[in-house]
Amino acid sequence: MDEKYFIVKIQFETVDIQTGKTKKTREEKLVRGYNVTDVEAKVTKLFEKSTEDWRITSATESKINEVIEK
Repeated sequence: MDEKYFIVKIQFETVDIQTGKTKKTREEKLVRGYNVTDVEAKVTKLFEKSTEDWRITSATESKINEVIEK
């Protein structure tokens, strides 16, 4: 089984220091893995020590089949 690329959407909740209001920020990550479960585990490991509240809102297989770095 070959690894694939997945687009993982992550939502962070932070508190604005000046206003005290909760702010939601969204990011997308391109993650290589075998399946959605594998990718979710990798993202969880990456953010396990984060002090911000975060959650994965979606993880979908990407049409990208190769990343050329050089």
